[in-house]
Amino acid sequence: MEEISHQKQNSNKYKKLKDPLAMLLGVTIFLSINNLIYNVLFIVLGSAAELKGYSVQQIGLLGSVYLAGQVVANFSSVLWVRRLNWKHVIGYATAISVISLCLAAFANYLMFLILLAITGLASGAALACVMCCISGMKNPARAYSLGLILQMLIAGAVTYVLQVYITPDFGYSGLLYSIAGVFALTLLFVKTIPSTDTRGQQASAELNTSTKKQAPVSLGAIFALFGIAFYFMSQTGIWGFLERIGDSKNMDGEFIGITLGVVLILCSLGAAIAMKVGNRLGIISPMFIGILLTTLSLFLWYVSDDKWVYSFAALIFASVWNFCLPYQLLAVTQTDTDGRYAAMIPAFQSVGGALGPVMVGVLVFNNNYNYVYLMAFATTVISFIIFWLVVRHHKASAKKVSELAKVKKSELLSTNV
Repeated sequence: MEEISHQKQNSNKYKKLKDPLAMLLGVTIFLSINNLIYNVLFIVLGSAAELKGYSVQQIGLLGSVYLAGQVVANFSSVLWVRRLNWKHVIGYATAISVISLCLAAFANYLMFLILLAITGLASGAALACVMCCISGMKNPARAYSLGLILQMLIAGAVTYVLQVYITPDFGYSGLLYSIAGVFALTLLFVKTIPSTDTRGQQASAELNTSTKKQAPVSLGAIFALFGIAFYFMSQTGIWGFLERIGDSKNMDGEFIGITLGVVLILCSLGAAIAMKVGNRLGIISPMFIGILLTTLSLFLWYVSDDKWVYSFAALIFASVWNFCLPYQLLAVTQTDTDGRYAAMIPAFQSVGGALGPVMVGVLVFNNNYNYVYLMAFATTVISFIIFWLVVRHHKASAKKVSELAKVKKSELLSTNV
């Protein structure tokens, strides 16, 4: 019981990063930009099909290879994210992304796959540093929500410009050069990123001085990460092919591009609502609301080919996605003391994201996406069940620790009397 009390005191010792405006701006910008390709994946893949003649299977592989590169970088981050300078990693990673995207503009399919994998590696490394930094802030959910809002606004603006001005006049190479240019602009903000924080060193010091070592692995955080992977399997599978879904309903390509650009901007409301609600409803209730609304959007796509129903369902789908993400972050960080598991959030997002497009490519028959909707529903439900079990176990453990602390306090009072 003394050890439990000691651990409880130690958990309050971890210093959180202060949240000055410059650093908050920097982390939200790099969170946004390193998710840009992911957020406009339907444009990158859809344009590759239209302008370069790639098949559904080929564009599915393109999306999966990019996300697989992120997976490798994110999973390996547990070994280096506490050892390297975050500022340097993000700066070099951004430069590598710019170079790879520029080279991809005139590459053949095989070389395009390789360069997308390299871009994924670079973006994944930058995201690992950003997520570790965010998890150490005083209010990580607020910072993450702000990042989601900014990335939706940027992605919406980029989507509109690409669809209306770039690809019609400059083709697919113009699309890649434009995305590379947006990446390059963010190099101006590298100085706002901290080099590291002190949570890792503090945790190690306390482990060395403790009478009994704490378990180095948090099973709750690990299971929450798997919940994120299942969630992103459905979300990325749908999102990456949203342009193709519209095409399967015989909609005009320009209408789809403009609509999804507007959706990207408006869906930032989901993150804004999450920031406003905070943790007043806990973690599970918002996620359950998210499942209901996601199911509604899938049902609308299934029953209707109307372009306005398609647009409304896309807005619901994307908004709910942004609404749920901060609560997934909280589910991980509540059992993560030094930021190691938070740094791996992009890895598990990418695991699900890499599997999603491949599964869609397998499940589409004769341009029919009904099996894709079913897959998205099933993986979303599985994700919710995992988060429910993790949060329930965490609450039970916290209650047990609190009761033992009360018993210890009562024993001490009795002894003093």
